[in-house]
Amino acid sequence: MDKGKKVIKKSGNIEDFDPEKIKNSVFSAAKEAGYDENQSLLIAEEVLKFVLDSIADVEQVDSNSLRDLILNKLDEDYPEIAQKWRDYEEKKEREGN
Repeated sequence: MDKGKKVIKKSGNIEDFDPEKIKNSVFSAAKEAGYDENQSLLIAEEVLKFVLDSIADVEQVDSNSLRDLILNKLDEDYPEIAQKWRDYEEKKEREGN
């Protein structure tokens, strides 16, 4: 965990910030976009570092802000991964999750 940071979920619930969730999500999207395991891991770590640097001075952050940070970074550097991330979100929404 990251020194007690909290995430405010869409539901209003507050959870401990878990950087592994970001890393795993980006890794999965990168794999889905056709990157190999090593490339996917490097990209996931790069995006996670960007997010951690961006939220370094806050104690809590809402999940939509985290999403925006991640997608802005992916749109800028890896648009094909950003698209896979959005595809997954749309699928989850259609399934009601």
